[in-house]
Amino acid sequence: MPAIPENSPVAGHKRKFSWSLFLQIVVTLSIFAWLFHKTDWAALTNRFLQIQMSWFVLAVLAYALNLAISTLRWNLILRAAGKHAPQIWLLRLIWVGAYFNQVLPGSVSGDVLRAWYTRPQTGSATLALAVVFADRFIGMGALVSIALLAYLIGGRGLHLLPGMGETVALLSLGYFSIIVLIVTPSLNFLEHRVGKWGRKLHDIRDGMGMLLRNPPALIGTFLLSVLVQFCSILMFWSLAHALGERPDAVALWVVWPVVSLFLALPISLAGWGLREGLLVFYLGALAMSHDQALALSLLLGATVLLTSLPGAALWLGIYRHPLAQRSH
Repeated sequence: MPAIPENSPVAGHKRKFSWSLFLQIVVTLSIFAWLFHKTDWAALTNRFLQIQMSWFVLAVLAYALNLAISTLRWNLILRAAGKHAPQIWLLRLIWVGAYFNQVLPGSVSGDVLRAWYTRPQTGSATLALAVVFADRFIGMGALVSIALLAYLIGGRGLHLLPGMGETVALLSLGYFSIIVLIVTPSLNFLEHRVGKWGRKLHDIRDGMGMLLRNPPALIGTFLLSVLVQFCSILMFWSLAHALGERPDAVALWVVWPVVSLFLALPISLAGWGLREGLLVFYLGALAMSHDQALALSLLLGATVLLTSLPGAALWLGIYRHPLAQRSH
């Protein structure tokens, strides 16, 4: 592996061991310890040995399509900001970002790296971050919308999910509140009264607000985000079938979007442990056994990691690429 630029985000992660990282490790290991204590290892191993590879391949392709459509969404947001970057460059960075989201602490490590390497295209680190955060934020909006709509429509197993109504309501309220904070002019004081970081926060908020005030771009990015999440749901559905399961519609359209939203929180290492705990909890309420739900969750994590691995190769030498030369 080539030398890592000293001022890159990756180098910063290698130098810094924070309490946040320590807590993520503790949470991940604690959840796995609890889950594995209740696991029938023979049954779990047998499920993996009986995976239907055609369904597994479909899941891998679904996640790869997820990344490809995410590239289109990112490019659309860039163009709405009056900036331009080659599509193939963005696809490379999307894959690199997906890889680092899996192997670095925090849930947005890869996103920060994407912004780092698009500074030459945006003209500033702040705008690059605003564009990447807008990309992530609109994607989360699609998840909230899918979960809320599916919950309102209802389903056969919806009443079995403990506290799901309150959870969906809080997620929806939280997302709407963030939109208000982004677009309201009452927070403009940040630019002048909170110092350097206040100005940066203001500039990032202003950049994201630019997208929210651009109806054509907003509608386009939202529709692409819905397609991205459909690919994620297809991956979930395919992996369930790979293990011989037939998940309830509520599991597809409510449980998985809600779990995906929680995975955006920097609570555990790349979502490991948190994803398993939530899926065992919710799918258990839908009559899926502990071992069935755990096998599905572990296979989900492994599929995302496996499909993201090309990002490691795509990252090699990326800082010497002509499009990245001014980014460090």
